[in-house]
Formats: sequence, C-alpha cells, structure tokens
Amino acid sequence: MQKETLMPTYMKNFSCIGSACEDSCCVGWRVTLDKKTFKNYKNLKHPVLGKKLNDSMKRIKNGTSSDSQYAYFVMDDHKRCPMLEESGLCGIQATIGEEMLSATCTTYPRVINKVDTNYEMSAKLSCPEISRLALLNPEGIEFEHTEYDMNSAWGMNNDFLDSSKSENGENLFWPLRMFTIGIIQNRSLELSDRMIFLGIFINKVQSLIDSKEYNKIATVIAEYKSKINNKEYIASLMNIKSSPELQLRLVVELIQKRNVSGGEVPRYLESYIDMCKGFNIQEKETFDLEKLKITYKENYSNYYKRFNEDYGYILENYLVNYIFESLFPNIKKSDIFNHFTRMSVLYSMLRIHLVGVAGYHNGLSEEIAIKVIQSFARVVEHNMFYLNSITDSLQQSGMDTLAHIVSLLKE
Repeated sequence: MQKETLMPTYMKNFSCIGSACEDSCCVGWRVTLDKKTFKNYKNLKHPVLGKKLNDSMKRIKNGTSSDSQYAYFVMDDHKRCPMLEESGLCGIQATIGEEMLSATCTTYPRVINKVDTNYEMSAKLSCPEISRLALLNPEGIEFEHTEYDMNSAWGMNNDFLDSSKSENGENLFWPLRMFTIGIIQNRSLELSDRMIFLGIFINKVQSLIDSKEYNKIATVIAEYKSKINNKEYIASLMNIKSSPELQLRLVVELIQKRNVSGGEVPRYLESYIDMCKGFNIQEKETFDLEKLKITYKENYSNYYKRFNEDYGYILENYLVNYIFESLFPNIKKSDIFNHFTRMSVLYSMLRIHLVGVAGYHNGLSEEIAIKVIQSFARVVEHNMFYLNSITDSLQQSGMDTLAHIVSLLKE
C-alpha cells in the first residue's frame, strides 16, 4: 500500500544482501514470532518444514507474552535460528515464500514509526548493509517525503496518535526534532561540542516540561538558535575541560559489565578483544587507571584524532540516525534528558571502542569503523538490560547530571 513516508534517503538504496552479508540477523538473537505467524506455522502442511517448525517453536507463557511477541524459535547449539540454511538463506522463505515470514523477520532492519497520519521509516545500524549506506555519506543524512509501498506485514515501532492536537506540548515535537538534528549536523562545531550544546538545550527544555511550562518551549528554541550562532557562547563550550577520569570509568564499566551475549556475536567479540588489546588491559576486577589514562590519551592523539578529522561524519550520521529512529526528543514521555543521557552514553561507549581499536590497529579505516559500529549497535543497542546497567551505575553514583554528562562527552 502506498503511504506518504518520511525517510532518510539511504533507505531508497537498501535491499537485503542475504548470504553475501558478513553478519547474520538469524544468529545470536532470539527470533520472536507473532501469534498469527505461530498459528500459520502450526497448521502448515509440509512434509519436511512442517515438522521442523513444530519442533523448533516455543510459546512465551510469562507476563511478557503478547500478540506481537507470542512465541520464538529455540536456537541451536551454535545460537543459529533452526530455519537458517547452510547457504545463509532462510529455509522458510526459500521453501514457502517471503509472505510466510514473521513480522520480526519481514520488518528487520527497518524501523517503522507513525507520527499523526504520516509514516516514517529508517533502519537499525546493526545491519551491516544499513551501516554502510547510512554512515559512509560524507554529505550527511538527508530526508525526504515520498510515496512508498509500505508492506502491511511490517511491524510498527511507535505510533503518535493525534500528537499535533495534544494539550501537553506534543505539537512541539517537530520543531524540537528539527532543531536537534540541525545541531548535530552543524559542522562549524566539533561533534562533542554539538552534543554538549544539545545537552544544555535539552536540560533547559526538561526544566520547562517538569514545571509544565510548555508554552515557553518555542521561545527557548528561538533563544538557542541564536546562541548557536553566538561566537562568545560557542567559545565558552570550547573551553570546557574534558574529564578523562570519568571517561575511563566508563571503560572500566564496559569491561566489568560486558554484555554476556556479546560472546555470541563473533563480529562484536573481535572488536571487543581488539579494544581491550588496544588499551593493554584484560578482563579483571581491578585496573591501573593511571596507565589506562596514558594509553587512552596516546591512542586518541596518535590514531583516533586523525580518524575523527577525516571521517567525523560517520559518528555524526550515527547520532542523526539514532535521533530519527528513536523519535528523540519525544516530550510526550516527559523524560527527554534521560533519553539524552542514554544517547550520550551510547556515543561515549562507541567512541571508547573506536579509540581502543584504533590503538590496536594503529589507526582506523572505514571498514574497521563500520565493523565496530555495526557490531556495537547489534550487541548494545538491542540489549536494554546492558545499556540500563551502565546508565543506572551513573545514576547511582550521582553522575547523571548535566555537568557530568558534559565532562563525559568532551573530547
């Protein structure tokens, strides 16, 4: 069905490359099934596939069960979907057609949102092909409205109903979002300074949300549009000191709380090991923070800084894609600063990975950077438990304030 759709232009060039993909979305993840698909598979009359499907599916019977999360495939001993053939192709699709795939398999890596009556489509960077298309554009991510053939089987991620008519300020979603993306794409500033500026702005908007002064948000947007062009104000951001100690604490958190499922994703595990080797550390409970601080600075100055100068648009595109697909800043949820904190932690963790890997490889190429970012997105962004454990640690230590986040972000 043709739908008016807003999407990044990279989506026009996307198609799954199947068995040619260097990663597989059918390995290392639990593949969930919606209720309709589960019943279709249960009733399938096929001499071979029918039995295999019945032997491989398991119902979700706890409180998390829903029509969209009704059952799942039990992975084999190698954490592979039992429907995945040796060729790297899906046995269901190959045998009975794509229309029989579950909503999860049909939709991924697409992210479908609906704002009022308009559809939006972007994609997860955990897909290698999407990472290349979205991140390797030196001109930055652009968007366009177009008539798009939206597959009715694709699952909806978020749905804003009548947001423009709300009395609680949701009608400000568009100007907030457009200004947010404009900040991140403003290349007159270093990317870390853009994030700091955004954090100061979001913190101000959060204070208005807390006091329910929604009518003042438009004025604040205008104020910060002026500030981003004020040389003295921008100079004050550039004079902010970084906090290597706080950044290194995040390194320690990364090592000590490494996502267990990361070991099931070989591509991420390779990048993770390279990062550890680049920092000359092993997984253990104690660290020599002074040595780690010296190594971090050396890696940054000798290798990462050059990469950032040549390919800074890659992380810019990462942030813009995240902002768009996660509907940030969504003031309907009233906690946009917490959302910004999470985005800042993701960005900082990713930068730490890249600094460590750069030290191990004596530099970063586009290919290595894409591998790190894609595998990081797959393991970290898709595991809220792990990400929450990092942000919770900051909160428990009182380090989730604007001042601490600014110190964490500063290059």
